[in-house]
Amino acid sequence: MTTLLPATRPRSAFISIWFMLDAILGLFPPIYWIAGGPAPLIFGLPCSIVYFIALALFIAASIVAAYWDDEKRGAFNVTSDSLLPRSGGIGA
Repeated sequence: MTTLLPATRPRSAFISIWFMLDAILGLFPPIYWIAGGPAPLIFGLPCSIVYFIALALFIAASIVAAYWDDEKRGAFNVTSDSLLPRSGGIGA
């Protein structure tokens, strides 16, 4: 049976604030409306496309940072009897 051990400390406040900022930037329409106006192009792309690309990178970076924080906290420590090598069976 696999058992997931609890994390040794709570998630960083920085990561939690970053996730809230992700939600605000991704779900708050006036920010998109400002970027979606008839503005000049950035690298040949409309500002709204650049906004979505930058937002996607920002959200992906927050997920990676949260993963690294969880690794440091020990959130992925697993104990299992099934992880131990067994004698016999297929490939033995």
